[in-house]
Amino acid sequence: MTCGESILVSAGEVSGDHYIAMVAPFLRNGGFGGRIYGLCGEEARACGVEALWDNGRLHVMGFSEVAGALADILRLMREVYREVIMARPKAMVVVDSPDFHLPLIRRLRRGGYHGKIFYISPPSVWAWRSYRVKTLSSCVDLCLPLFKHEHDYLSLHGCKSLWKGHPLVEELSVPVLDVDAVVGGIRGKVDRDGIVALLPGSRRSEIEALYPLLSRAYDIISERGYSPVFSVAPGLSEAARASLVPRLESEGRVYYGGSGRDLMSVSRAAAGSSGTATAEALLLRRYMVVMYKLRPLSALIGKLLLSHLRFAIPNILAGEEFFPELIQSRATGEAAAAAVLEWLESDAIAREERESRMEELAGLMGETGIYGLWSDAITGAVS
Repeated sequence: MTCGESILVSAGEVSGDHYIAMVAPFLRNGGFGGRIYGLCGEEARACGVEALWDNGRLHVMGFSEVAGALADILRLMREVYREVIMARPKAMVVVDSPDFHLPLIRRLRRGGYHGKIFYISPPSVWAWRSYRVKTLSSCVDLCLPLFKHEHDYLSLHGCKSLWKGHPLVEELSVPVLDVDAVVGGIRGKVDRDGIVALLPGSRRSEIEALYPLLSRAYDIISERGYSPVFSVAPGLSEAARASLVPRLESEGRVYYGGSGRDLMSVSRAAAGSSGTATAEALLLRRYMVVMYKLRPLSALIGKLLLSHLRFAIPNILAGEEFFPELIQSRATGEAAAAAVLEWLESDAIAREERESRMEELAGLMGETGIYGLWSDAITGAVS
């Protein structure tokens, strides 16, 4: 393998950047000596990935928010397109962000790019906008979905797909948590036996929508004698961090600046944004109240398009609302606090039943060895 070969990565979300950061060392250990570069964030950069573009440019949430940032998103897409066409990387690895990546890879194929394209966490074509499976089958060499039902659907509809489990199964399979270090890193006084993790999200727009609601829940949960703690995720953009931390400090809120996953692991329950955190909560066996709130225009469009969907990963796996989902008008601080307290103060029999169900659902997340599987597939294509 020559050092002139390259892999271009594109990860728009914090979770996607994490997957790139985790798989990059496997690529190196597997013998890839070329350039790994592209659109990524802080975590991937720390793992040796060269950032041509910062993925904070894609940290928008909801239909109307995307529309407001459309000019810069299209500019970014053109920049990535030009780089791929000119540099001709041996392979591309894109993660999530389908409204950015699907048009990009379609245009690249039409523009004559013949390198291998891998799609980690491809779009949920099984749930809505199923027509996008055509782009996946015609433009993507290998889909690397996170869930078995996604793999089954993609395979059935002509996409080459590979699945063994969700990456979090591997990451959480061997707990290495230093509980004292996590509790000691919390900014403020807490009762370590009564911690409730509050997760406002990883995007600035998401934080702005959820923070006031979680702040109200914070007050109610505190009044009942528990210790709510806000998560300030390390992967936050500078803009998001600059918006959140001063607000927490001025309002006297207790917070933790390390991994939200670590905070959940020392908590008794959690509440906050839909997304990867819900899968982490399930694998950590932590009951979570899931909140999702969009701006009015986004909410109207979402109601028309997504009214039948569940958002929380455990609920998708369960086929029912196992974790409470508080969406739009139901997403209030009072409702979130009530759901958290209902779990914390439930009787032993009810708690045991729910914990047993969590065990069942966690088993549907698959096996370990995912990053090695992904790396082997990618290095096989560029060798």
